[in-house]
Amino acid sequence: MTSYRPDRKEQLFVCIYRMNPSPPALPMSAEALHHQHRDWLQGLADKNLLVGSGPARDEAGRNHAGSVIILRADGFAAAKRLAGEEPNAREGQRLAEVIPWHRMWFED
Repeated sequence: MTSYRPDRKEQLFVCIYRMNPSPPALPMSAEALHHQHRDWLQGLADKNLLVGSGPARDEAGRNHAGSVIILRADGFAAAKRLAGEEPNAREGQRLAEVIPWHRMWFED
């Protein structure tokens, strides 16, 4: 049986990336940008900063609507900086919102 342990919480940051309705022209192909995005995520994972990530969908679950990334960071400013380095955000294709979040642990 698992129990709630208030001493086991981790400060994380949820980054919500929404599609920019008026994105600037890309200086590269969409495929090249996607590869940069994947490399960026792998770099975060290699540094143990990436908790999870995945695409977001519209209300019907069909169309790509951006992404959600959960990060470890030393604080809100560091999380905002990391969120802005995501290639789609850096190139103005997506708009980033960063929300501080405590992950609560319920397992022993």
